Amino acid sequence: MFRPDFYSRYLVKQAGTILAIGLVLLTFKSADANAVMGTYAQNNIMVADGSTVYTAWVYADNTGLNGDLTWGTQHDFFLPPYATLIPGGLGVAYGVPDPSRDFFSGDPMVFQTISGPGLVSGRLVNQADQVANKSGDLQFYRFTINTNAPVGVGNFDLGPNTALTDPASLPQPFTKQNIQFNITTMAGDIGSDGFVGIDDLNTVLSNWNATAAFPDYPAGDTNGDRFVGIDDLNWVLGNWNSGSPPAAGAASTVPEPLSLSLLTLGALATLSRPKTV
Repeated sequence: MFRPDFYSRYLVKQAGTILAIGLVLLTFKSADANAVMGTYAQNNIMVADGSTVYTAWVYADNTGLNGDLTWGTQHDFFLPPYATLIPGGLGVAYGVPDPSRDFFSGDPMVFQTISGPGLVSGRLVNQADQVANKSGDLQFYRFTINTNAPVGVGNFDLGPNTALTDPASLPQPFTKQNIQFNITTMAGDIGSDGFVGIDDLNTVLSNWNATAAFPDYPAGDTNGDRFVGIDDLNWVLGNWNSGSPPAAGAASTVPEPLSLSLLTLGALATLSRPKTV
């Protein structure tokens, strides 16, 4: 016996199921936008001395994509005119996890084919890296910062040739994330005011033991390990009084190294003392 009310309810239920499946598929499709490609410098603060060698990384994070697929990436890396690539300063990090520089969730990259980097029209290009749906560093570039570099904030850029494609070689959306760094004229000068003194020390001490997750840096982190500690303190104290004081007569108020060390040790003891309830 034909029952219109039964079949109507059945069709309504089926329509709900189809709608739910569609929403799930739409969610998976929208996950494509979670892919990230970008750059970051190993050191948060770099000195424009023309000699210290620094490292920049190009990375990708495809863990937001749907399924354990194989995706192709290619990238342009623009080295600013105030930076000089050192001889042999190109290298790869394919599938080699390194806790000191891998800040990404998930497993390291898995690479199946690769074409080496080349210099094309003033930019460094690395094409056709086949990567699994994972995260990690693609390539590193070693360089120095020229003495005429502008003091302040900068970043390494990925150019228009940067792309992410699916197995059918179709372009996929991704977010470009070029992490900022700071340039200073002398070692120890966190504030980039041309003098290593109490302001730089205060920046480290007031952020002592601070941490941050990629892509952020805590204030006072000088070496890019995303932690403010003894290495950052030593960078300031080891270059104490370098440069010219920012104001006339300021040098007379600057602590001598011995008294400064005692003050610093006292401050660290206070900062590390456990709280009492």
